[in-house]
Amino acid sequence: PPSWGPARRLPPRFSTMASEASDPFTLQFCVDDNLRIFARMLACLDRVGKDLYLEASGGQVSLRTLNAAQSAFVKFHLRPDFFAEFVLEPNASLSMKVYLKNLVPIFRSVAGVSKVWVQVASGEENYLRVQQECSSGLRKKFDLAFEEVTMINAVYSPDSCLNCLTADPMTLLACLNNFPPGLAEVTLSAGADALTLRNDPDNIGLDDQKDVGLRTELSISPENLHAYMPNPASSGVSVTFSLREFKALLSLVKELEHRVTLRLEAAGQPILLSSEPRSQTGAPFSVESVLATVVEAASLGDEDDMFGDEPADEPMPFAPHGGAPPQQQQQHYQQPQQYQ
Repeated sequence: PPSWGPARRLPPRFSTMASEASDPFTLQFCVDDNLRIFARMLACLDRVGKDLYLEASGGQVSLRTLNAAQSAFVKFHLRPDFFAEFVLEPNASLSMKVYLKNLVPIFRSVAGVSKVWVQVASGEENYLRVQQECSSGLRKKFDLAFEEVTMINAVYSPDSCLNCLTADPMTLLACLNNFPPGLAEVTLSAGADALTLRNDPDNIGLDDQKDVGLRTELSISPENLHAYMPNPASSGVSVTFSLREFKALLSLVKELEHRVTLRLEAAGQPILLSSEPRSQTGAPFSVESVLATVVEAASLGDEDDMFGDEPADEPMPFAPHGGAPPQQQQQHYQQPQQYQ
């Protein structure tokens, strides 16, 4: 758990971030104007995974997480102009993992915080230090333990996704709000004339079974999307994926006042999600996500079965968000090719 130290006046290094030989920190950065955005990024990562993977090299920082089922991967790439100040030791790089449940509460309420310094010490002592400077003059310090790890990354190719659409996240969220609460999965179909969202009433995956059998389907015309480019050589593509992570990402993109771009390949292949700013000036950060899609177990050959040679009637090794799928419609999450 974090060390909730007493509020006190900090040494001059806190306000100057000078790079000195005696400085124990490998990485130091300050966030002020983008503090709310940084806090929202951490909250989004907390809704997807339990660990934050932080990587720093070449003056840039990436924040990543992967859920326990390895069906959702989220990455935030922060460029140097995102920070008020950034100091990384020369020729140094950093790859670490910290528990999100310890880190997120520190950023839960930043209304009265004017700036935050994040400092990483690696060597004899490994710890992540967060120091907050409040507008009232109060200063707070939090020290968290972390683990040095090899960075994970999803392997995928955007060029293989021939179906692409860009939309206002509010449009998609308004459609998703029509589905029953507690719905685990949703199906998105990109056809020649419209984008369709629907649920499967036979495999609805609800916590409350009173709405089992309720089918909801909504269509969005291309005129209501910023860009819609289905594969002209195909009659359409349908993919089924977890709704929880998808809504968390859409909510974040909405708060960032960006548009969301989805790239689809085929059922069983991952969905690629990214954001783009509405203005032409660009943004000092980018958002990327890979969401695994569901594939019918019957459609998997022996060489495609990601869980080995298990009999079809064996229990599912992963049931998304509680509860196994009905036995008559066993489904697997087809994950990205690999995580490395």
